[in-house]
Amino acid sequence: MKVLYTSTEAGVDRAVGRLLENFAWREKLEQGQDVLIKVNLTWDYLRPGVNTSPWVVEALCSRLKEYTGQIYIGESSQILVDASKALRVQKMDAVIERQGLIWHNFSENPWKEVTVDGLTFGIPEICTRMPVISVPVVKTHYRSVISVAMKHLYGCLNDGRHNYHGRLSDYIVAVNKAIPVKFILADGTVSLEGNGPKPGISKQTDFVALSTDPVAMDHSIAEVMGIDPLSVECIQKGNGQVGSLDELENVCIPPLEKLPSFNFKQAQPNFVAKVEKRIRGKNKEKESQKDGPLIGVMKAGAKRWYNLSYSIFGQKKEADEWKKSLPYGPQWLGEPEEK
Repeated sequence: MKVLYTSTEAGVDRAVGRLLENFAWREKLEQGQDVLIKVNLTWDYLRPGVNTSPWVVEALCSRLKEYTGQIYIGESSQILVDASKALRVQKMDAVIERQGLIWHNFSENPWKEVTVDGLTFGIPEICTRMPVISVPVVKTHYRSVISVAMKHLYGCLNDGRHNYHGRLSDYIVAVNKAIPVKFILADGTVSLEGNGPKPGISKQTDFVALSTDPVAMDHSIAEVMGIDPLSVECIQKGNGQVGSLDELENVCIPPLEKLPSFNFKQAQPNFVAKVEKRIRGKNKEKESQKDGPLIGVMKAGAKRWYNLSYSIFGQKKEADEWKKSLPYGPQWLGEPEEK
């Protein structure tokens, strides 16, 4: 299975265009059919590398809309994050307005209950009536080691998915079975290393990648990140289930001559995660759980902690500096990429 890479140093729009030109994407979609773009909006504070970047989404949608029907941009909220707020903070709303897209917050719309491999959960109803294209950001994750293709679809689980962490890799494989995507466009323009998926370290990595196989992509990008793919449990469990590592082939699209290579700092549980683990108890780490009576207190405390730490630990200041930097500064100001 092929994983295509190219550099974004000369512009994101041109880079995404090169990938699509080398990939028969129209054969994956019916002309005039509506499509859903699943993005990552996992934090409602600006932190480059945490959420899918607006430029990648705009470059993709500007091409898709000449062939497809209506394009929806979808993501769900989670226990500590309002996806609609994250959309605005990330300036993805500006892309939606310019490109004539429709924002679809999964959490505010119908869910459909499904059972896969003995696990019962809800997925967005919209995913059952139109093809899905996945646009994850490249980052580390303290629970799943990396969050790229497979983990990205975890955001399509119902809003109680924080209770599935004890069987995280099983649910990741299950949701990838429930929602087979047409292709994955990975955003590696600015990635995240260290304590992801939220407060880690923004890292300019200047690439985008494309594949139809989430297992092959995760294995390939883990190696690009300098992380052992065998340490990623969902890759092992997903191989042969939702993708395959057989005949994995990395393809560099010019001007990229060789695969990017990095040494990402791996994630460790942050303060909020450590508190959650202590409250939930070690004896139930491998089980699916339910919200207990302290969930409201935990939620309020965690949100207050993130709010304070965003300023105290310099994350807000760093984000403000990114806004001033080129080439990726304007996207967090809501401006289109210069072509």
